[in-house]
Amino acid sequence: MSELEKTVKQDIITIDGKDYIISELPLDVRNTIVARQEILTSKVRHEVELEKIEVLTNYYNDKIKKGLETLNGSNSKSTDWTRRYI
Repeated sequence: MSELEKTVKQDIITIDGKDYIISELPLDVRNTIVARQEILTSKVRHEVELEKIEVLTNYYNDKIKKGLETLNGSNSKSTDWTRRYI
């Protein structure tokens, strides 16, 4: 058997500075790790969605402001009306 065949890749996780072989952890702990990872992934997706909302809100605020300037002429008051709705 060659050295390459003897080498087995094992998934290792580091918790509090200590390495653990995932396959040797109790099933409950492994399931909890998976659940935690799913929650963190969900958090990242939500943060991305919130960033999209912020960008779109700013875009629509600018579009409304330009539309009102066109309606009222360039004499419209420059107030920060968008803050009341955000």
